[in-house]
Amino acid sequence: MNEDKLAESLLMFCDALENAVEILKQELKRLGALPGEESFNILKWEQAKSDRLGEFEISHKTSNHGDPWQRAFNILKANNATIKNHYAPEGFAHYYWLYLDKYDDRIFRKKRQQEASS
Repeated sequence: MNEDKLAESLLMFCDALENAVEILKQELKRLGALPGEESFNILKWEQAKSDRLGEFEISHKTSNHGDPWQRAFNILKANNATIKNHYAPEGFAHYYWLYLDKYDDRIFRKKRQQEASS
């Protein structure tokens, strides 16, 4: 292979890599809107119970490292997650929400109900 062919092949390879990187960046942005449940599972959770909700869990800001808790909080806030409009992408084991009218230092979650098998 002469130098011209080699240079042309390398340029084509670089162009293909640039295209692939751009596609991956776009996909990562899309996925960023729906982070995995790991972002929430790494938090410390305390059991809670109420007549209305039954059993659920609370993650307090003061009981967690700042960055992971704040990231989870920001995800919920950006998605306007409330008890009536909870955050629970497909595949998540829990529903997540904030109660900003009363608390800005807590994240709430409740285990999804297991679907009955047919």
